[in-house]
Amino acid sequence: MTAADINDIPIFAALSSEDRARVAGVTRPVHFKVGHVVVNEGEFAFDLYAIKHGAAEVQRGGQHVDDLGPGDVFGEFGVVPGEARRWTRRRGASVIVTAPTDAIVIDGSDFRRLADDLPALRDAIRTMAVERDPSHTS
Repeated sequence: MTAADINDIPIFAALSSEDRARVAGVTRPVHFKVGHVVVNEGEFAFDLYAIKHGAAEVQRGGQHVDDLGPGDVFGEFGVVPGEARRWTRRRGASVIVTAPTDAIVIDGSDFRRLADDLPALRDAIRTMAVERDPSHTS
């Protein structure tokens, strides 16, 4: 993948083209069909996902919580450490594809390494995590 492949994902917007190229170098494209469960509530979390095209629904306890679309990221709690919690915590929600979806996936260890090297990326993902869950601290 190239930097251009991730330009339209907001958490990468503050990165230089060189830094986006570094991120793109560890991403891989994935395609999901309608009904595919990308992550299951309760399973261990390892990867970060970003939707390029398509849509998904977030469910917690079987109840609708949110809708995701192009540019949205999920799985951040599994890859960004918070105070007093491990990176491999269990997923807090399920994400189910509601339209044919093209996304990118980044292995959590690769993402953490990049976040350590790129303060703008670390700040963007932590800000997003806090907006979704104010109890998340870093």
